[in-house]
Amino acid sequence: MNILILDNHKLIISEIRRLVLSVMPEANCACFTRQREAIEHVRENPVDVALLDVDMPGLNGIEVAELMCRVHPRLNVIFVTGYPEYALQAFSVPVSDYLIKPVSEEALRTSFKKLRFPLDKNVDNYMYDDVKDARALGARLRQLRKERGLSVRELADSIDVSFQTVYRWENGDRVPDGFNMGKLMNVLGVRMKDVISDLGADSEPGGAQP
Repeated sequence: MNILILDNHKLIISEIRRLVLSVMPEANCACFTRQREAIEHVRENPVDVALLDVDMPGLNGIEVAELMCRVHPRLNVIFVTGYPEYALQAFSVPVSDYLIKPVSEEALRTSFKKLRFPLDKNVDNYMYDDVKDARALGARLRQLRKERGLSVRELADSIDVSFQTVYRWENGDRVPDGFNMGKLMNVLGVRMKDVISDLGADSEPGGAQP
């Protein structure tokens, strides 16, 4: 599970991260004190759950959640705040839960059990389970892009990511999340299951060569 934590207090981030790892020891936690950096992370990385403070200088957590959900509509958002009066406004955006600080381990565990997009049904998990070789996937994406006559920048612009992100995908340094993979498949005119089948064939003796 990939978890994003955003709070403008580093000590609170450390405590939330400790609780997350107590509940989900296998979780990967990306922690931020700056809203724009957190939003950019969601643009370029798979994130299953975002734990967001509400009351922050500049963009508040509700505005951050709105921007993140435009990029990743299947993102599970959990607000973590010391201000219960924000609760009604917070539910104006798609949200899995609203926790009041200080957060207990049991409250966090309960929140993870009632995610809007349960992880066992998340398209991102399907993809990461099935893509065994990131470099092979990257090579296939590069091949499809060139066959369509697209430059790296043109492909990046068409799916609203940076061209550096596309380079990372094609080099096998990173695998697109389910949302971006869906956009890639639309632009490239292929189906994800066919791409995965191609990768499986390539890895078998006598299979087609890329």
